Amino acid sequence: MLRALKNWLLTGAAILAGLCIILSGLGGIGYVQRMQVKAPYSLMTVEGDRRLHVLCEGPEDAPFVLYDAGAFGIYTDGWWIKEALKRDHRVCLYDRAGMGWSDPVPETARPSPDWHVEDMRRLRRALGAEAPFVLVGHSMAGLRLHAYANAYPEELLGLVFIDAARPQTMDVDRANRFVPWMLRAMAVGAGLARVGVAGGVAYLLPDELDLPAQQGRDKRRSIASVRHHKATRAEIAVAFETWPAASWRTDTGAERLAVSVFTNSPGGGANGPVAEAAKARTGMGRITVLEDESHVSLLNAVNAVKVAADVRAMTRVIGTP
Repeated sequence: MLRALKNWLLTGAAILAGLCIILSGLGGIGYVQRMQVKAPYSLMTVEGDRRLHVLCEGPEDAPFVLYDAGAFGIYTDGWWIKEALKRDHRVCLYDRAGMGWSDPVPETARPSPDWHVEDMRRLRRALGAEAPFVLVGHSMAGLRLHAYANAYPEELLGLVFIDAARPQTMDVDRANRFVPWMLRAMAVGAGLARVGVAGGVAYLLPDELDLPAQQGRDKRRSIASVRHHKATRAEIAVAFETWPAASWRTDTGAERLAVSVFTNSPGGGANGPVAEAAKARTGMGRITVLEDESHVSLLNAVNAVKVAADVRAMTRVIGTP
């Protein structure tokens, strides 16, 4: 009996020691991930001395395209779309305020979709990019795409929704159950990032987009960043606090523009009806269903070529990548 108890205790101690070693190793990797503080690309001043991290490629006089990442995303998520379009379009990827290498949201501001729309406008003016332009967004960026289309439709040539949210179809009761859980998860993520574990785990995660080495490291660094987790949490919280009464929940400005939808959901997903309405009004409303892709892999290099083809249809630039 005593021998069995001793063996059980030794086994438990060995497992605990192993977990401690694994967590310490992950923590060390996470701290290394956070060591690069220098922004890999340009820091563009958009308001006072506040800057956004931005990467633009392509001819300066070509049609302008801006990519807006999803809730936890950074510039890297639009990498392959940029690559597919940069020959004949001016494509810009950026980190929203407080995320990646961009400066935080001002203390007096709340990072709602409407506020981020104004920040996109500030960025576009700082870049000297003319309107109208094409706005491409993934996942929760759909809230901002709809907000932009409702507020400033004259500034947009078209919208590309990549498995993106549509505020008009989101269920209030479901959101009220989901959002508190999501915010708690983000708080835990920030805690894990603080001790380095989040960055260590990110190092072990598969790269569904097969990004170049530098962009893969940058993506992992964002997951390792406490500030990035906190900014994401604040962005989600404010979006859903303002959502029920927000104009972008009920207005349908996107339907009056050229629209392209990429999704893995049969029937076109949340924004399928938007594309159908846009087709009737503007002549361009395309839906591409890629059922074998995940929410993330819709952004891979193969699918980016398809996205680029639809953007070219909006800007009427003929050619192949």
